[in-house]
Amino acid sequence: MKVLLIDPPFKRFTGLANYYFPLGLAYLAGAAREAGHDVVIYDADAPEKTSDINFTEDYVRMNHYISQLQEDKDPAWDELERVITEYGPDVIGISAMTTKVASAYKTADHVKKIAPSLPVVMGGAHPTARAEEVLGYGSIDYVVRDEGERSFNDLLRLLSDANNNKPSSDGLSNISNLSYLANGKVRHNDSAPFIKELETIPFPARSSLLHIDKYSSEDLGVILTSRGCPFRCSYCYHPWRGRVNFRSAQNVVDEMLLMYHDHNVRHFAIKDDSFTARRSHVEALCDAIDKEKLKISWDCTTRPNIIDKSLLDRMVQSGCTVIKIGIETGSQRMLDVCNRGTTFEQVRKAARLFNDKGIFWSGYFMMGLPQEKEEDIKSTLDLMRELRPYYAGLGVYEPFPNTVLFDEAVEMGLIHETVPIEHYFTTNPKDYFFVDHRKRVQDIEPERFEELTRMMMDEFHKHNTRLSAMVRRGWARRLAYKHDTSLLYGDLKKAATWRRNG
Repeated sequence: MKVLLIDPPFKRFTGLANYYFPLGLAYLAGAAREAGHDVVIYDADAPEKTSDINFTEDYVRMNHYISQLQEDKDPAWDELERVITEYGPDVIGISAMTTKVASAYKTADHVKKIAPSLPVVMGGAHPTARAEEVLGYGSIDYVVRDEGERSFNDLLRLLSDANNNKPSSDGLSNISNLSYLANGKVRHNDSAPFIKELETIPFPARSSLLHIDKYSSEDLGVILTSRGCPFRCSYCYHPWRGRVNFRSAQNVVDEMLLMYHDHNVRHFAIKDDSFTARRSHVEALCDAIDKEKLKISWDCTTRPNIIDKSLLDRMVQSGCTVIKIGIETGSQRMLDVCNRGTTFEQVRKAARLFNDKGIFWSGYFMMGLPQEKEEDIKSTLDLMRELRPYYAGLGVYEPFPNTVLFDEAVEMGLIHETVPIEHYFTTNPKDYFFVDHRKRVQDIEPERFEELTRMMMDEFHKHNTRLSAMVRRGWARRLAYKHDTSLLYGDLKKAATWRRNG
């Protein structure tokens, strides 16, 4: 079968920079290609490369996204029609996160206008959490929940066997992780166990990307070495329920070698939720990188309570140049609300470790949690200034379904448990589910919260646009620059924009 996988337009409607490629769709493509299908991945944001990564404008950018969704004649939809018409797929798969679910729905609408009989399958975080909502929309025929490689292939096999006819309910009922309509009712098949032997999954099919020339070598270097997370933060969706499955070190390095030779990738972005969760896994990967004599750099995301000097030294020795950690808050009370499982002692120790080592590190913070008070927010700013990360990210809390904090906010009367589908098309994604989008926290008045938000965004932006921090970031990326000078030019352009706007 000819399969078209779509990551719907989003960043191109906001003007924000788009990086990397849709890794989840590439995994689906790899599995489908191994099963004999012809697969193309259409990332609707791939052609868009801007230099604007100033998160202080994030909310305004999201409003622009909503306004652009109202434009049926936008070039994005013309492009989608051309891709479908020229490729002529037998089935469409669409990825959907909650933040951009309206665009995913509209993408499905356009597919059905262009080719009404084409089966449309949707997967991703939002369909997994809200399968009934998705199937009730009308333009989506099937939802694949959780991991999709095996379930999607089973569905493709059934659709192929049906030979343009609708598959039987009996056949559909045998596919794990599948939700669908049968006799007007939503059916949810049992969930499959998460895949333990990750080596059995084909590598992501980067070569299936349409417009692959639009991606830099760094964009193509995003990689996973594990799936899952052992922690249970209250703001995070936990389909893994505390479990983590790991790839073998050699399997990871084999993928790195492929990218090294085929796409000139010299810097890899490891996107595991908590990369250092298993020390032996990290050490084995470092050993495998050294054994292959790979001259690469890489970055990862971890937590302050699962990193120490000896492990950091080993990681740096094998090419780690950037570390990202979630800190979230400077308030002990809010740390408890988040169920982070970390202490400020651990956070300070990790910060000292990174600063003493001179490794470029990013600390990520949140504000606007439902239970937060003004003093909690100010404590977060104080902690950021004390820790001195080279880059400090700040996000205003957004409630997502199937999380502990979401349910608590519902009980507090701050958010709706469900919203009508049309709400996604008219509301800023950062305001989804709020009863009153200005009333985001229980104990701070809306006007004061807006003042605090502006103050925090400004202070974080000033911190991030310090010349010393930007130079340090460039030094951490020197190996990638050496092999792909376009990355250097892109970073210089970003730095100039930041300094000009800062």
